[in-house]
Amino acid sequence: MSWINTRRLRDGVIGAAVLLGVAACTWQGIKPDGSGPRRLYISGHSAHVSDRQIAQIAAPYLKASFFDVDTEALKARLAREPWLTELRVSRHWPDGVVVHVADHKPVAAWGDNSVLAADGQVFTPDTRPKGLVELDGPAKDSAKVYAQYRRLSGILAGHGVHIASLKLNARGGWQARLDNGLELRLGREQLAARMQRFVHYALARPLAQQALATAGYVDLRYSDGFAVGGSRQQAASASHEESVG
Repeated sequence: MSWINTRRLRDGVIGAAVLLGVAACTWQGIKPDGSGPRRLYISGHSAHVSDRQIAQIAAPYLKASFFDVDTEALKARLAREPWLTELRVSRHWPDGVVVHVADHKPVAAWGDNSVLAADGQVFTPDTRPKGLVELDGPAKDSAKVYAQYRRLSGILAGHGVHIASLKLNARGGWQARLDNGLELRLGREQLAARMQRFVHYALARPLAQQALATAGYVDLRYSDGFAVGGSRQQAASASHEESVG
């Protein structure tokens, strides 16, 4: 008869010759039918995958004898859980296996249903956290897009608006949308200079702010100015139709 017992240890020493200083270590004892005692030591923490879920995933792998436990296969299986990162799996003499886990730290929504993590990885969870800035572009350029978002956000800081979305298209062009619905067409080059020009001539002048209050977009792809067009209402309607379609 199998059994699971759970407790949490703090700054424990697990097999001094094998693993030292495991902080906040949780362990589950798993005793498969017809085999000796086997224990799973879980180091780290996940807010999205519980200790019990990890134990259930690991249970089939712990039915093997100590030296036959396939740690790489277990690690590969755990890697299929979208939120888990920093995965490490090792044997713990004489009767167990140590699994270290951590959660991805989301910094932005990516594309239609993925998430960009702080380490630049793009992953796709079952549900995305709300309230994230929306970024998009080729997956290989995820770090580049996030760095550009931070750079442009710094230029806008203190001017009452924020970037709600930023996209890098396949041709290398950039397009942003502010949290007030205004679209900024930034082009391929000199993005920082163009954003600074927008701040200086549009956001820092009350008359310009009034003129842009209902505009749909600002095209900044000019050497000495910018063009204004469309309407906020039309842009919102088009975006709604695309999401419904």
